[in-house]
Amino acid sequence: MNYQEFALDHGYITRWLVSEVRKQEVHAAPVTIDQEQNVWIGSVGAADHVNPIRKAFLDDIKKNGLEDPIFEDFQPGGSVKFLGSDLKLSYRVPFGDPVIGNSFFYSTPLWISLAAGTIISSPDDRCIKVLCSVKGGMSIYLDGKEEISFRPYERNNQVDKIFTLNLKKGNNELHAIIDEFAERDTECTISLRIVEGAEGLTQILPMGDRDTALIDKVEEAIRTLAFDRNNFTEGVVKMVCANPFKDKPFSVHLKGATEENTFLQLYHECDAIFEGGKNEAILGPVESFPVGFLRFNVTVEVENLVIHTIRTFENFPYSFCDKAANSVKERKTQAWKYLAKYGEQNANRAMALLFTAGDKKEIDTILRRQIDFINKRSDCSDFYLSYFPFMIRNFSDSGLISEEVLQMMKECIINFRYWHDEPGDDAMWFYSENHALMFHVCQLIAGELYPDMIFTNSGMTGVQMQEKALGMLKPWFETFFKCGFTEWNSPPYLPIDALGFASLYAQTQNAEMKENARKALDYIFKLLAITSFDGVFSTTSGRTYLKELFGNHSNCPSFINWIGYGIGNQSHAGKGVVPFMFSDYEPAEDNLSLHKVEEGKALSWKSTHGYNGYADITVYKTASYLLSAANDFEAGRRGFQEDVVHAVFSADEHVFINHPGEFALFGHARPSYWAGSGTLPRVNQYKGFASTFYKLDENHPVDFTHAYFPVKEFEKVLAKGNWYFAQSKKGGLIAIYASNGITLTTEGPNSDRELISNGRTCLWLMRCSSLYKEGSLEAFADKICKLEVAIDGDEWKFNDPEYGVLAGGFGHTLSVNGVDEVYKGFDPVGQYTFIAE
Repeated sequence: MNYQEFALDHGYITRWLVSEVRKQEVHAAPVTIDQEQNVWIGSVGAADHVNPIRKAFLDDIKKNGLEDPIFEDFQPGGSVKFLGSDLKLSYRVPFGDPVIGNSFFYSTPLWISLAAGTIISSPDDRCIKVLCSVKGGMSIYLDGKEEISFRPYERNNQVDKIFTLNLKKGNNELHAIIDEFAERDTECTISLRIVEGAEGLTQILPMGDRDTALIDKVEEAIRTLAFDRNNFTEGVVKMVCANPFKDKPFSVHLKGATEENTFLQLYHECDAIFEGGKNEAILGPVESFPVGFLRFNVTVEVENLVIHTIRTFENFPYSFCDKAANSVKERKTQAWKYLAKYGEQNANRAMALLFTAGDKKEIDTILRRQIDFINKRSDCSDFYLSYFPFMIRNFSDSGLISEEVLQMMKECIINFRYWHDEPGDDAMWFYSENHALMFHVCQLIAGELYPDMIFTNSGMTGVQMQEKALGMLKPWFETFFKCGFTEWNSPPYLPIDALGFASLYAQTQNAEMKENARKALDYIFKLLAITSFDGVFSTTSGRTYLKELFGNHSNCPSFINWIGYGIGNQSHAGKGVVPFMFSDYEPAEDNLSLHKVEEGKALSWKSTHGYNGYADITVYKTASYLLSAANDFEAGRRGFQEDVVHAVFSADEHVFINHPGEFALFGHARPSYWAGSGTLPRVNQYKGFASTFYKLDENHPVDFTHAYFPVKEFEKVLAKGNWYFAQSKKGGLIAIYASNGITLTTEGPNSDRELISNGRTCLWLMRCSSLYKEGSLEAFADKICKLEVAIDGDEWKFNDPEYGVLAGGFGHTLSVNGVDEVYKGFDPVGQYTFIAE
């Protein structure tokens, strides 16, 4: 038997053999949830909702416990017997991530579990203290005996507890089992950090007769593996890595898709072949890949084992795009054709195929798949059910939808669960502003379609369904027009709200609701006009994901802008645009003046969004850049998915700062490595300046902050001291500073894209300008570098040559020349002015 031996990584046990995930469907007697939630308090506030079926299921596990795992043939390719299943063991490479487990999105309820094992070698007998961090529940076994059972089951919330383990001299076999009730976004994970007694300990993995030196060599190559850039729009897709072989090819297999197509298991597969001694591989022209943000499972086979990792990029071939037609009506026609050809395989594409008289078999396949998804009451079913009444009303006689599928759609509508006070055992999420809107809209238009029929899940007639929906939609709109979006400026969720508004506008027979929907659409288009830059919607946001942060070309809001004003891009993503396209709604033409800012001018906007004045937002937009921030937003709190400060110069050239919520570069945690902050900073903006002050939670494992800074996308980049500078292709300039110094990542998937500043207390500054004002990047950099950033504990001061004395602190807001900036007291429409840049 050969072994690999590793040091602990900052005290963490990171080297494990990990089993495949065991998945068990959970069914229970349907229950009603009669207590209403305030859907306006945001996803963080709603996170305390507990599914009663989840609680009962996990209470039973806590009471009765779990059987012990039995590890057989403890090496890669071996197995573990657990809960009646033989689970294969795989070799896990941490790539810097100490967390093991499963992080995924589950549309329907499952009980998931997995096992892991490693060997801890100790030079003597000793007692160690281990910090166990768990999301879900876990048991730890030492040499076959259960030593720790810790099952807090606080959904997606990390719970920490210190335990002691008695190690003997020599090898100690450590096993773990992890489990969780999976619903929607689910994190079932643990990490083990030895906080006392770690000296001299090592981790050992049994590897059979495998060549461990070769495995180490391949691991190092995979660590450096990266797409050449995050966004490809023309030419070829290229990968780079430190090739481990000089005299033979190094082959990497990729299998991936957009998010929606991943759920449908519709993957694109290809290989990156690095010829011997070569560090670059061409995967093919951009036109050979699907459109959108693509997430790939990357595998490399070596010594009869498979090493896994994840890589992503956005693919958006300009060659597929149309030149925007002159009118909204003409652009809608162009958009239908684009979606029919390049859209994801869901109801959005089915609708496009119907409008373009597309292939009947493809329409049939997509609709059957979508009906099955909704009949399972998968989470987000409400997003797609809204299309069915329109299809039935407008395409029943077209010959494009079979009679069988039409009947299936009707039954799907009649049998659906339209609110949480109806019985169900599903994992659908009702407790956010966008989902509440969608459920109420679906209920209203379904009741209007079938007024006299009995809806089986509630026992109500269609007329009663309408009455109930109206009773919930009216207060929803009252709150919305007063508060706006709690999840402000959200690239993934603003399109869902647009989906609800446009579906309601296009389909309802109720005049009051149609007018409310029109007013709401007017607001969205004005909001997009103010907060988009050249049609790209990439600003501070109440909720975002990796695919939105790094998918600016194909984000749905850019598609909404393109149809409305011919600015932005067409997209594969149809949410938000499809009902806008099948409606007769057209946005106000005068919003175009808010999209475009003349050189030498600036648009300055202040607004307050959400329940109880949740977020105070500022935007400063010139002809060269847009800077935005969520000012004084809950500094020091654990973050969720908020993007609190963001500068955008184009779809590819943008900069934002965050505290990683996890070590995994491509994990699903909320917050994740790039989306959201583990600990929220104090952020303040004044015109083209923004400060971001972090004091990280001492218990958070990630002890650095970082900025997304895509060096290869900018026209020019300079580094001087604690500052980095960049010039965009359109003449925008940015200076970015970190008080603890800045290190540019030069290897791996964040190579030339990430600026890291180590330390738990750190002040970041961003200062934007333009060639119009500064003349050159070099002149701008020289001017900024002459200025002192004075920091005294939690206080800081910066003398800006144009703006004056800017001062702030972690505990209070920004002052400009001794006067506190005013951020609060606005409404979601906000106040904007045009001023000199």
